Amino acid sequence: MEQLLAWSDKFSVGCEQIDKQHKVLVDLVNKLYDAFVHAKANQVITEILNEMAKYTVYHFSTEEDLFEKYGYSDKENHKNEHELFVKKVKEFIEKVENGEFTVSYEVMIFLKDWLSNHILKTDMKYTEVICK
Repeated sequence: MEQLLAWSDKFSVGCEQIDKQHKVLVDLVNKLYDAFVHAKANQVITEILNEMAKYTVYHFSTEEDLFEKYGYSDKENHKNEHELFVKKVKEFIEKVENGEFTVSYEVMIFLKDWLSNHILKTDMKYTEVICK
């Protein structure tokens, strides 16, 4: 499979449960990218984006439950980032379903950049509180 984003230890937040979920998200980005590279993206984009939307809600709720459990002080800002991402993916899905949109390299870069930046910058902030 073609990869746009390769998992490496630099993405590890030190919580096995969260790292496993992050790996699934990386795999979904790569699955979409692989379809894009092999000119199959428009055939599977809705399916993959729906899977991504569903899985991000699951993953984000896992993180947010941990925020509550451990009293993470920056939880509101973090939750806002989650909400904006879910909203953006849902916008992609709506546009695809309405025939207004096809997968582009810009979408791939958005997904890759958002996920890698979110993990490396935003998620790393909670590691000392949640992933002791």
